[in-house]
Amino acid sequence: MKRQNIIGAQVRRLRYKHGWSQAQLAIKLQLKGLDISREVVAQIEGQMHCVRDTHLPYFAQALGVSLIELFPNLDPHKPIHDSMTRLSGADEPEPPPKVVMKSLQPSLAKAGKPELTI
Repeated sequence: MKRQNIIGAQVRRLRYKHGWSQAQLAIKLQLKGLDISREVVAQIEGQMHCVRDTHLPYFAQALGVSLIELFPNLDPHKPIHDSMTRLSGADEPEPPPKVVMKSLQPSLAKAGKPELTI
């Protein structure tokens, strides 16, 4: 799955370092003026929520770090495109599709055959 941000792991690490819960970080961000919930903090940490560049200073200030510390270290000897592809998860294979079983329909239930869809 393609990641929606590249700062989530650092936000989680810095939050742990302070000993804060996700709710406590959300409150600190709210006190700085950013309208954010605990759920969105969790999604950012899980890299499932896109972070606006205008929100980065709020995170940096709430966590007591510089903006650059929110970003992962990049290997200066590797091409930037390779590093960003790895960080964004674009190089990871797609998971197989999930099999979902529909509820039994009357005609299929009589035959004893459930319908499977992918």
